[in-house]
Amino acid sequence: MNETEKQKYLEEYHAEKEHGVPFFPNILFKDAVVSLVIFLALIALAYFVGAPLEARADPGDATYIPRPEWYFLFIFQLLKYFPGPLEVIGVIVLPAIGIAVLFLLPFLDRSPRRHFLNRPIITGTTVLVLAAVAFLSVQSVREIPPSVAAVQGDIIAALYTKNCAACHGASIVVPAGTNLHALIAQGKHADMPSWSADLTTDQIDALAGFIISPGGSQMFTQYCGDCHKTPESIVGDPIKLRDVLDQGPSYPAHAALNVPQWTNVISPEQRIALLNFLVAPDGQRLFAVNCSGCHGSSVAFSGDANALRDLISKGGQHLEMPAWREKLTPDQLDILSNYVLDPVTVPDGKPLFDKFCAVCHGQRVPSAVDITQARDAIANGGSHKTMPVWGMILTPDQMDALVKYTLDVAKGTPIQLGQSLFARNCVQCHGQFGEGGPNPTRPGDIIAPISTAEFLKTRDDSTLRSIVAQGQPNFGMSPFSTAFGGPLEDDQVDAIVAYIRSWEANPPVELPPDVAVARVSMNTSAIYISLCAQCHGARGEGGVGPSLRSSAFQTGKTDQDIYNIIDKGHSATAMIAWGEILDPGQIEQLVGYMRLLGKAELTPTGATRTFTADVKSIFDAKCSSCHGSKGGWSATDYQSVMTSGDHKPVVIAGDFKNSLLMQKVLGTQTQGDLMPPFDRLTDAEIQAIMDWIATGAKEK
Repeated sequence: MNETEKQKYLEEYHAEKEHGVPFFPNILFKDAVVSLVIFLALIALAYFVGAPLEARADPGDATYIPRPEWYFLFIFQLLKYFPGPLEVIGVIVLPAIGIAVLFLLPFLDRSPRRHFLNRPIITGTTVLVLAAVAFLSVQSVREIPPSVAAVQGDIIAALYTKNCAACHGASIVVPAGTNLHALIAQGKHADMPSWSADLTTDQIDALAGFIISPGGSQMFTQYCGDCHKTPESIVGDPIKLRDVLDQGPSYPAHAALNVPQWTNVISPEQRIALLNFLVAPDGQRLFAVNCSGCHGSSVAFSGDANALRDLISKGGQHLEMPAWREKLTPDQLDILSNYVLDPVTVPDGKPLFDKFCAVCHGQRVPSAVDITQARDAIANGGSHKTMPVWGMILTPDQMDALVKYTLDVAKGTPIQLGQSLFARNCVQCHGQFGEGGPNPTRPGDIIAPISTAEFLKTRDDSTLRSIVAQGQPNFGMSPFSTAFGGPLEDDQVDAIVAYIRSWEANPPVELPPDVAVARVSMNTSAIYISLCAQCHGARGEGGVGPSLRSSAFQTGKTDQDIYNIIDKGHSATAMIAWGEILDPGQIEQLVGYMRLLGKAELTPTGATRTFTADVKSIFDAKCSSCHGSKGGWSATDYQSVMTSGDHKPVVIAGDFKNSLLMQKVLGTQTQGDLMPPFDRLTDAEIQAIMDWIATGAKEK
């Protein structure tokens, strides 16, 4: 600007100033009118539109998708490009640069021109910034995933359901000594396919662990997760938690919640797993909830605590996604790629995603910038981020607890094994938490707790090991070490001792509980599993005690002999007198159950049987008296046999193993009592029913 232009500008400025309007009342009145209009607009919006509030914040709700208000969406999107440690750039550095530029703008732009066309640099920069804000806001809206209706609670349970449950049902009884990993990987039995082509080694390991012992985390998700969002919300006194499960709907806090009688829903082993999960140290529970779904029961790690903490905090590119171009057709790749970009508009993609992707990704669909990126990632696979950045989720105390537990398990600490062994061999007399209770071998005597601080401080590991290994026959405790005729190896005895010693840091009980000898109220199969299986085996195959399926037992003892042994015990062995806690009817049922254990190995002969000629007479003589006039299932005629029942169908033509009728007859059912309850079937009658079902369950 030359001197002439400057002088002209000043003259025009002074002329306009002299012709201007006063601030009061003119300008002030205009401001007041505009303020009033804005105020009325806000009142109208508040009255007609409102400001709806969401539900109260719940840190245990993993289905909630957090998002800021619309005017912050561009910053929210910007932070996605600066994950983890780079977040400071998006949060602090870039906003600081923007504010600094605004402060310096008067010094950077000293042009007197006011029209935007005469200021191309400032105008162009402003347009670019606005375009970037608009683009980031739109991208943020597009990439926000839909709310998940149900969270993947336990991906290993889902893996089992998808690949195993169709043939094996809800659970599998695995014979001792079975190499379950090799069996799953190679198949080779009963037309079972080789899963090594479809599952990774880690998945097979985790699946084997789930089959052998479904975890407490899964139990919590299945039975408690609807009401209790996090385990911490119900962690408390172990004895009280046990009583809550025992009382079921009778527990006051559960009275109006339609809670089932837990003893009829979950097995004793499942209850122990759930209770141990709830009272476990923080590190063990954090691992079970956050890590076991992918890593199983432990992680192989040879570094130190700092390296492990760094890995957990940052997450990692540590799992290889397979290259799906070898298994999917080009059309399937296109459908899946489009589904990743926009799940709502591509419904055909969900079945493919559930089949090939949900095992690792759960129900959360990963995001991609465009179709090319999505198709390339799916087709070529490779390393990708699967482990969350736990440093942004866990508190420092939780991180310390998780690191310590993970390192302990990786080093082979036997506490987990000891917990499982204690549950199978010790809880019947010592309780789930070593709290003690009535001594089954000495009426009126109470077993003192072994989990108090006083007990553990006054017994060293050598003493505990000797007690477990050699037993205490004068108190009815049999030896458990193989060196003394028991079922456990030395390392298993050491594991039980390590588990008992782990109570010392936080003793579950301090005083012997007030207990009274009470009759058990379980069905026959549950009584056998709880009281007999720890010595005689889950299917009567033998262990500390003799085999109940052997011909020596089945033919060498009468029903009265077996009844007397159960009732009075066996003076020459550690066999306990169970007559103190079982009533005569339960003992009779148990005798019948043991007899049926010898018949459980019956197999179809291939002979063709029909309902009219071979089976109806058996039902008329042994079943119809109860299952004709009462009972959910009717045995009066063929149609009723095949279609009636609270748990119908009770007969599955051609499948005698999964037919409830056959399970009831053989005593292999998981709920309810064996049938008939009193007038038991002969071997010939059982064989006739088995052959009838195996050959198609025909009427005539």
